[in-house]
Amino acid sequence: MHPLIDAKAVQHIRATGNGSESLPDRRSVLEEKGLPYDRPAENVIISGCQILPFLPHVLSSLASIYDRQGFSYTFLSKEYCCGNNLYRPAIKARDEAAMDELRALSKEFVAKNLDSAKALGASRLVIFCSPCYPIFKHALPEENIVFYPVTLAEVMETTPFQEKIDYYAGCYKLHRKFSPVPMDLKSTSKVFAKLDGLEVNRISAPECCFKPEGAAHMIEKIETRLMVHICTGCYGQALVNLPQDSETEVLMLPELVERAMSPSE
Repeated sequence: MHPLIDAKAVQHIRATGNGSESLPDRRSVLEEKGLPYDRPAENVIISGCQILPFLPHVLSSLASIYDRQGFSYTFLSKEYCCGNNLYRPAIKARDEAAMDELRALSKEFVAKNLDSAKALGASRLVIFCSPCYPIFKHALPEENIVFYPVTLAEVMETTPFQEKIDYYAGCYKLHRKFSPVPMDLKSTSKVFAKLDGLEVNRISAPECCFKPEGAAHMIEKIETRLMVHICTGCYGQALVNLPQDSETEVLMLPELVERAMSPSE
């Protein structure tokens, strides 16, 4: 194995699916949150190994929309990490040999998720984790793999929603180093189009929001009391960097859709 690749982490992913030894057992989190897993379904939702334990409320919003609309889906009790954290040393060193080996490892990992999905009768993988999306698409180009806003646009009906929001799509500069596959940003516009009366202030991302100047730009451009994200990393940066006295609420896209569909709840 290439010296820039963490062999111990690779073995841990192969053995457990988890990208880190610190992550809890997926099954226990899924059961605690009442999220369905390992059941026959047309769609398997790939949450990402860190999102399930750290942001289960967002996945609960996604599942609530699916349940309400009769969407056939399931999560996996054992989901294999795509390996994106393993890429950092190779990206920093600009080592193409290491990158080639990492992409082969990613293909090995994500193919296990595909096998699990097909065993459940699923015909499509729905990726919630934004770093996972380009890696999955690059590793399995012939398979039916979509970013989660696609499914929201599919199940939604046109819904009255007279609100103004700030929308920060993100830059995805690091994602392009994982894989040449571009992020799907058009599907989110299709979701917004189904919210009748929605006004969107689209905030650009000239720098990554994990950089101080990128975070400052994101926060300075806020114009409303409701900020929406599709990337969990950007969502976290917004929460961390908003001033304590800010009146702006930060939501992920499924939370916005759930709110629009449940105006009186």
